[in-house]
Amino acid sequence: MAENIVVGAGLAGLVAAINLVREGREVLVLERESRVGGSPLYHPSPEGTPVDLPRLADYTGIDISPAVARFGAGRAVIYGEMVPVDMNALSSVVIERGPRRTSLDSLLYGLAVEEGVKFEFNHPVISNDDTAKLPPDTIIATGLYFEGFDALRVPYLTSFHFVTRRKVPADTASHVTIYHGRFTSDYAYTCSVNGIQFAHVFQRRPIGKDTLHAFTEQAFVSEGIELDEWEHFTFPVPAAHVNNPRLFAGDKILAGTLAGCMESYMFFGMLGALVSGKIAAMAVEDKARAYQEFKLATSAFRSAYLMKKMGNMAPHWLHRLMLREGITRLSEYPAAAEVVKRAMPGWRNCERAGE
Repeated sequence: MAENIVVGAGLAGLVAAINLVREGREVLVLERESRVGGSPLYHPSPEGTPVDLPRLADYTGIDISPAVARFGAGRAVIYGEMVPVDMNALSSVVIERGPRRTSLDSLLYGLAVEEGVKFEFNHPVISNDDTAKLPPDTIIATGLYFEGFDALRVPYLTSFHFVTRRKVPADTASHVTIYHGRFTSDYAYTCSVNGIQFAHVFQRRPIGKDTLHAFTEQAFVSEGIELDEWEHFTFPVPAAHVNNPRLFAGDKILAGTLAGCMESYMFFGMLGALVSGKIAAMAVEDKARAYQEFKLATSAFRSAYLMKKMGNMAPHWLHRLMLREGITRLSEYPAAAEVVKRAMPGWRNCERAGE
């Protein structure tokens, strides 16, 4: 039996590999880093996301709940005003990404090894020639690396990031605080889980010292935390075009961020990565069915993309009003929360699987 190749040991690649090997296939994962856990620039990091855990397990065949923590608190700081966020209404959880044993990456890697998936680390696939040499139906899930987008000519925007992290007591309650304000055209947040406190500010244009100072000052005023020792880097994001999502590139199958399975307003990507891994594995055997599943998974991409374009044109007073009203009424209007959740790539697939 021919060996199936998966490029990238991130969430999408690991889910794809696990599903393929369960179908009786031999699977080899090629990973550019020396271990699982993504880019050392960004991880380890705690991240919050809406997810329906039972339905996700039904759809992907993988229960990720051992790597999930419930929120102790959810808040938003909207132009300096603290507003509580009903995380239960959004079905939100916090998950650690990265190489530590408490991360989702490590959980999936352990499952993959148990199932018999083979791994080859320190094996970058970074050029068009590299990908052309791979066999048909290779699954490429190279995540937030420019080389994958360039090699396969997938359009992207360059996003600019500052992050900092520090250790906190292991029993510190998991939390997320999202910041919107004049200091960034996108957003910033602080988050904690498993003894890590993480802060991240980003936007789709370069970040200056004034922006970083304004966020640092606001985080101290709002939460009493002092942020320093920032790291700076850039990432490609699949939000250059309204038609960015794509499942195929020639005879290769795409998954995760590279496929555009990332919510295009605030760049939530974990659920999309997990679901797209399942869809990519499906595409090896049944491309027509996988294509329909992919269209469902990314069905909200266009509306979120256009909403972000419109939001960027709104004056600050209107942006502030819309955010405050929308966030505070999530618990009052379940339909509003459903709109937010269904904007997550892959949510509708899991929803339908649970029916």
